[in-house]
Amino acid sequence: MGKPRICVVITASDPALAVEAIKQTLTQTPDLIEVRLDYMEKPTGLRRIRETTTLPLIATNRSREQGGLWNGDESDRIQVLLSACDADFDYVDLELNMGSVKKTGEDVKGLGAKLIISHHNFENTPGIKELRNTMRRELDAGADICKIVGTARNRGDNLIYLRLLHENPGTELVSFGMGASGIISRIFSPIFGGAYTYASTNIGEESAPGQLTISDLRTIYKILDV
Repeated sequence: MGKPRICVVITASDPALAVEAIKQTLTQTPDLIEVRLDYMEKPTGLRRIRETTTLPLIATNRSREQGGLWNGDESDRIQVLLSACDADFDYVDLELNMGSVKKTGEDVKGLGAKLIISHHNFENTPGIKELRNTMRRELDAGADICKIVGTARNRGDNLIYLRLLHENPGTELVSFGMGASGIISRIFSPIFGGAYTYASTNIGEESAPGQLTISDLRTIYKILDV
């Protein structure tokens, strides 16, 4: 097992601030960086963001139905993501429930980016059978990486996400529970075979409930000697 991989989430409100946030977080040695384009009033200047780092970049323009901030038309939301492909972002995150996920995913891959297909449940943690089914649907839609995230209502819920990871060592998979009760699965998911886990740059810049800072995660992994 390699060291746990951490993806830092950039939630800056404009591209210039995103560049500065990326420069700041590079001192913490993330493995990947996700740029939340839905947090930006005008998600332009993506080439400048790309030129800030050689680390893999994930473009996410999250719909409100899946917990994002995007306010515009669906066609415009997709176009922003395709613009990120043109700017040489390495990955694009698409929601499983979007109507055009297969078609848009083909367009993303045609432009040279890899595809993350994600699904979020903000109410609870589904059973293991439902999580398996969600993963199969994401793979059928063309996912290079499957992201399956729910909301942990108790500590026992963490075991469901970790079980899914343990069962699928050959699949590039990200799975954990949001919320305070899900912090355990956020920490241990890459140890149990997850592709990576997510972290914020600083306290107060979280993109989801229960997200730790990269500094805290690095400290925890050092204590765990992983």
